[in-house]
Amino acid sequence: MLTAKENREVISKLLEKQLIRGGNLLGIYNTGLGNTEIGQALARHGRLNQCVWIAHELYSTTRTLLAQQSLTLTLDQNTRQHAQLALQLILNYLEQGEKPETYAAGKVEFVIYTSENSV
Repeated sequence: MLTAKENREVISKLLEKQLIRGGNLLGIYNTGLGNTEIGQALARHGRLNQCVWIAHELYSTTRTLLAQQSLTLTLDQNTRQHAQLALQLILNYLEQGEKPETYAAGKVEFVIYTSENSV
């Protein structure tokens, strides 16, 4: 397992090194930055669609990669809804002294997107 610590350049170099070795790359799990660089490296080595690739958050890059069937799936945690709920919980506490039950009021469901449901 390789970790790049959210650095696009490191992600690109580590993946490039792995692909040059010609090893059996079975999967990539990327939790943050670097999906563009991962896609470019896989394309350069003819490895797009050759391994399971999982990412986080549905945005223009991951949507495009899903549509091309390059990305296997993305886990979307609805960051906008997380931020809105956090602000609402804070306002409710400041204005009314309301203390929510642990996790219940701020729960946000995550969605798994594939090429079939990302369009």
